[in-house]
Amino acid sequence: MTSPDPDNRTGALAHVRVLDFTQLLQGPLATQILADLGADVIKVEKPGGEWMRHWGILASRTQGETDSFLAFNRNKRSVTVDLKDPATVRALLAASTDFDVVVENFRPGVMDRLGLGYDDFAEHNESIIYASSSGYGQDGPYVGRPGQDLLVQAMSGAMFLTGRAGDPPTPNGIGISDEYTGLHLTVAMLAALAHRDRTGEGQRVSVDLFSCTVAAQQQELTVHLNHGGPLDRAHEAIGHVGGTAPFGVYRAADGYLALAMTPCPVLGRALGVDWLDEFDTNEKMFQNRDRLHRRLSAHLAARTVAEWIHLLDASDVWCAPVQDYATLEQDPQVRHNDLIWSVPVGEDDTNTFRTVGTPFRFSRTPVTVRRGVPRAGQHNPEILPSLGIAGASAQDGELRHVR
Repeated sequence: MTSPDPDNRTGALAHVRVLDFTQLLQGPLATQILADLGADVIKVEKPGGEWMRHWGILASRTQGETDSFLAFNRNKRSVTVDLKDPATVRALLAASTDFDVVVENFRPGVMDRLGLGYDDFAEHNESIIYASSSGYGQDGPYVGRPGQDLLVQAMSGAMFLTGRAGDPPTPNGIGISDEYTGLHLTVAMLAALAHRDRTGEGQRVSVDLFSCTVAAQQQELTVHLNHGGPLDRAHEAIGHVGGTAPFGVYRAADGYLALAMTPCPVLGRALGVDWLDEFDTNEKMFQNRDRLHRRLSAHLAARTVAEWIHLLDASDVWCAPVQDYATLEQDPQVRHNDLIWSVPVGEDDTNTFRTVGTPFRFSRTPVTVRRGVPRAGQHNPEILPSLGIAGASAQDGELRHVR
């Protein structure tokens, strides 16, 4: 990656300013996407920084910050303020005329109690877009429940889709509810911006972990809702709960191979065997998937992954090697797509960390690293005066207010 250029506002959303009250994963992911696309995102944190600066997966840190925080906060500026201070609240509301979007992911009711709810901002800026993300929605029987990825996976039914028959309910290996909800939050904000550009109207939009995780199971729940009964997991490493043979993961001589949707007769011809020919319908391939997986496993164990890929590719059989992270890092498509970025932390460009870059590609408004990941309150001197708040320093987070 090239050195950051804070003044490079050529991204597709360079005209958008965002007041970002989010923390942890889903909200910061959404605002990082906006920031990557060019938006000016002002991250509002409590003195000392938001929760993710102090907690992250594997308890790992780079350049003094948790890797979890670094993963979701590039291209932003950070200010630290006390949201319980009335003068700070008044200043933020008054400054809202300079912003297009306000986004938060506190529990429902928190921002209203602080005096920073949608109605409070709309009173100062009728065209403001106010985006909220929560655990279960802004109201309803679960409104007071803690909204967290693992808990939502548990309540949404998703854990019964992963793993093999007989396994306990199995969560996804990544924070899939947070990630999927963060993407929905981004889409909601972009849709509201498009509506405002057409009509001049602002509005409140909201998404929640529970609804988005239920929606992520659209295909599986459609089967259940129309046919009833459980979606039984396979006994072998099929993967998807509805996968048909030869769908699944297989051990080769030196690693693992994944096979996707391929008619069994086609696979049989590629492998030079005839015992797959009788499984020539979708129903037969589903009903016999465990038995076929076991027999294919014995057959595929005889050669290396590379040998099988070479043979199967020649017959257009859908297959791929199962790569670990070390192999993925060296993958030629990862390098071609420039998916591993080096991003600065704080004010010194020499303090960097490596992370996953953006998947977006634009012909006229390319995505760039304009800024690194900010330290907590790094931009207090730069931003707080423009908001009507005078801060002492980025380090101590103590504020004096312009009244």
